Amino acid sequence: MTADAQPSGRPPEQPTRFRRRHNFGLGVLVGLVTAGLIGIALVAPIALAHHDAGSMETSYGNLVVSNLARLGAGGVGANPTTASAQSVQQGRQSYTGSCSQCHGTAGHTQGAFGQTSFPPASDLSAQNARDLSDGQMFYIIKNGLGFTPMPAFSAQYSDTQIWNMVNFIRTLQTQQAPPLDVPTPTAEQRTTAKVDDLADAARGAEAFAAFACSACHQPSGSLSINPVNDNVANVVRNGRQGMPCFSTSILSDNQLMDIRAYIATFPADGFLGGPRDQPPGGGGGPPQTGQSGGPPGAGGSQSACSPSTTNSASGSTSANLASPSPLRSASPSPAGTPTP
Repeated sequence: MTADAQPSGRPPEQPTRFRRRHNFGLGVLVGLVTAGLIGIALVAPIALAHHDAGSMETSYGNLVVSNLARLGAGGVGANPTTASAQSVQQGRQSYTGSCSQCHGTAGHTQGAFGQTSFPPASDLSAQNARDLSDGQMFYIIKNGLGFTPMPAFSAQYSDTQIWNMVNFIRTLQTQQAPPLDVPTPTAEQRTTAKVDDLADAARGAEAFAAFACSACHQPSGSLSINPVNDNVANVVRNGRQGMPCFSTSILSDNQLMDIRAYIATFPADGFLGGPRDQPPGGGGGPPQTGQSGGPPGAGGSQSACSPSTTNSASGSTSANLASPSPLRSASPSPAGTPTP
């Protein structure tokens, strides 16, 4: 046996020291993983209730979206469509039907769900949206964004239709977007619907879609609106069963008047507010006590958008927007359908 050999029966020191370090490292790793899982379990409910992004969080989100779009759009290529008037108008129609509910009529997130979702809808007029190339914007619209309310539209729209939407969004960013092609109310229709001359039916059509009115109110059927319905403003402001209320902080007085101008062009046989829309037992007439536009059975309780809490900029209550004629009965229409 040489002089530097280990004595018989004595274990080598180096492997033992290695095993101790290995076990310690493994223990630290298991501890970190366990702590992370516990942290996720505790933090997840808080994250789900989080609805207020600070500037740092917003900047980080914009950076992530920009990088994702840059990577994803690598194989998309240049915009193959010309931003012709036809392309932009077709893009507007698609945007109005599928995007304005979150991004708003002008891209400023003032749609029905733009501010209430989290993260909120992107402001399409902001610089970070302007900096996206056409291909990057196309990629986002087509594929959506995970962990955000932005859906993928690849199953709903063709590539050409998505490019048309991109072309239209560019006109929003330059404030050159064309109006929707909708009928203009005649002088007689304005008089009958009690709509002033400044109200614009095209803007009203945009708002009608952006605030999701068109999701329920179709040109025909029990939810169609009669152009002479004089209860629209009251129900919009106060809500009723199956119909949310919209305060002036969400839907301005001018937008509401624009919507009424658009409704003035609706078919004359619309059900809601028409001669066939009568409370149970018939009769019509002014509403009973406690029924001023609220849900049936609500009594005199105020809604979240009660006139007492939704004053307009001039200081008048939203109820003043309603027609001076007596409000119709708030009794439900057939099959319990909501009425504006």
